[in-house]
Amino acid sequence: MGVEEMLSAIEAAETVEALTELLQRFVESHGFSGFAFMDAGSPLQGIPFSVGTSGEAWEEEYRSNRFFQVDPCVDLARRTNKPFLWSDISLPAKAGGRKSGALKTMEAALDHRFTNGVTIPYHFADHLGRVFSSSSVFFWKSRREELIALFSRPRVRQDLHLVMLYWAQRMMDLTAHARAQPQRFVDEEGKPLVEVSLTDRERDVLAWAAHGKTVPETAIILSVSEDTVVTHMRNAMRKLGSETKTHAVVKAIYLNLINV
Repeated sequence: MGVEEMLSAIEAAETVEALTELLQRFVESHGFSGFAFMDAGSPLQGIPFSVGTSGEAWEEEYRSNRFFQVDPCVDLARRTNKPFLWSDISLPAKAGGRKSGALKTMEAALDHRFTNGVTIPYHFADHLGRVFSSSSVFFWKSRREELIALFSRPRVRQDLHLVMLYWAQRMMDLTAHARAQPQRFVDEEGKPLVEVSLTDRERDVLAWAAHGKTVPETAIILSVSEDTVVTHMRNAMRKLGSETKTHAVVKAIYLNLINV
């Protein structure tokens, strides 16, 4: 199946099962044994939403050992937009005779005969502007050097990346309800914080606070009095249901209300 045909099939898929079957055929045609798609939003979350064909044994070990909290590939996927190889990752050396979680993860993968892999990050925003991240992995069981050679071909990298962008977005659309989690933040009445309307000045004082500016410094920058800065901050904190300035800044960033 060519890339254009694959993209059309992805757009037409109506179920998770259909999407899974499509991607499995695609990755197999490129020499991979299977794939895994996972919500990579936070290392501190519970067991993340995932879909894949890597095999029950690996999936169980990955979950039971909570490798999703220490997987170096997932960690990098949160911080980049570019696809990368497992073999590109620099693993930390043993410290005091103890193995790091990252090293344990990759050694466990090798125990399951995964010699290498491709990780493709995907970052997206929901209807409220909140940003989420996912990590897609293509598993390789042949010689790792063979994947390095394959991945060095620009057309292959581009095809894998393009297909996964389409596929991940379609999977997000189909699984929006299944992935739904309780709201991380609540307003002053304890209700889920869904939408907040801040004034321009309230956004300004929050943004400068996010950059570490004090009230006097913010007052000078905005050419207003310190009392005015305090008032705007107090109003923003109230709207965001926050007891502290720091908490208000965190909520504002999470809800994409300010840029930092």
